[in-house]
Amino acid sequence: MPKPPNLYPVWNKLEKQLNETIGLNQVAFFTGYSDWHFHRLFKSIQGENVKEYIRRLRLEKAAYELKITNFPILEIAIETGFLSHEAFSKAFKRVIGSTPSEFRKQFQKKKNIKKKTNHLTIPDGISKFGFQIKIISTFPIVYVRHIGSYEELPGPLAGSKEVLSLQSFIQNWSPSYSNHKWIGISQDDPEISPKGKIRFDLGITAGSSQNPIPEGFGIGSIPGGKYLQIRYQGSYHNLPKIYNWILNDYIKTTSYKLKNQPPWECYLNPQEKLDDKRITDIYFPIR
Repeated sequence: MPKPPNLYPVWNKLEKQLNETIGLNQVAFFTGYSDWHFHRLFKSIQGENVKEYIRRLRLEKAAYELKITNFPILEIAIETGFLSHEAFSKAFKRVIGSTPSEFRKQFQKKKNIKKKTNHLTIPDGISKFGFQIKIISTFPIVYVRHIGSYEELPGPLAGSKEVLSLQSFIQNWSPSYSNHKWIGISQDDPEISPKGKIRFDLGITAGSSQNPIPEGFGIGSIPGGKYLQIRYQGSYHNLPKIYNWILNDYIKTTSYKLKNQPPWECYLNPQEKLDDKRITDIYFPIR
């Protein structure tokens, strides 16, 4: 049986250039396989071919844009690569399950309800003083990807294959550098993406080491910019609920304008044994 291709450089290229036309030969080049062979292997691993993968991610990104902004639907359609509202609506409904206007209405309705609410209950683990605006400079990370629901890997769970893989990586790659920060990137919104295809990247800050990155790890970066930082103390298992509260309750009562970029987390004490003592800073990019 042939060795499966290393998908990290493939994911990296596709996801960074979502709005560009990329030929299958350009993608297959990173794996060393022929176009035909790579196409078969990618579909067997990913559950969809490259074209389907790109189109789904584009439409899911458009759905998130509809959810968090008031930009005109036609403008979002053109940004997504469609030349008409009709073509966009047809493709959107096929992938997301509703038309763009229907999708937006369900979240606008929630937003209007929240604006009428005078009292917002802050969940356990978040203090009323735990909200800050931060300016972050771009920094590199080395990561492993988990595909599945966030409940399966809500953070750096001790003993998980992703954590063990990163710990082994740290020991072999830069044993003299001990100041790694643990980072998690929530690439997809579970209200939009299929549960079995949600991407969660768990990684560490890469520092300035020049050692080559072994196969089986991705190289990425956290974009610099303005962020809303929310500090949460408690079990990683509650993080999906915290995200739901931030996106569907808290943000709707503020004037913050979210950017269409993935939120990410920094785990301040990932080795802490007690669940209720774990501290996570969640960063949402804002305009």
